[in-house]
Amino acid sequence: MMPRVYRGRMGAPAAYDDEALAAFFAALGLALGAGDLEDLTERFDLPALHVGQSASTVVTSPEQVLALHRERPAAAAAADAVAAVPEVRAVDEAGWGLLWVGVRWSYRDELAAERAGDEVRYLLRRGRSTFAVCVVAPVD
Repeated sequence: MMPRVYRGRMGAPAAYDDEALAAFFAALGLALGAGDLEDLTERFDLPALHVGQSASTVVTSPEQVLALHRERPAAAAAADAVAAVPEVRAVDEAGWGLLWVGVRWSYRDELAAERAGDEVRYLLRRGRSTFAVCVVAPVD
């Protein structure tokens, strides 16, 4: 795929690559599924913010990131799932270095059958070679 381009500050073009964004979320799904706290630390810009329907929580540790993920209804319903597969559905620029990204997560069993799914919006900060999660907002 060709990289998407959007206008940065002062009219300078900035680009992000669809494939790099998809790879970031695939790696995030692997880290969440494996409970890999070290990998989660690298993917989140802590402290981050989890914005729910009834409350917002400041997330200060990878353990909290993993706990919030496991507490989501679809993730809990798919406790026997062996994979969390992301589908990037929407990308909106929120400034020269920020992206709002809508992702549908599919929780799959060992036969790749979907057990549950949910949608989440992420505010990402672009880095030199990757992205970092700043805000997580589940869509109910």
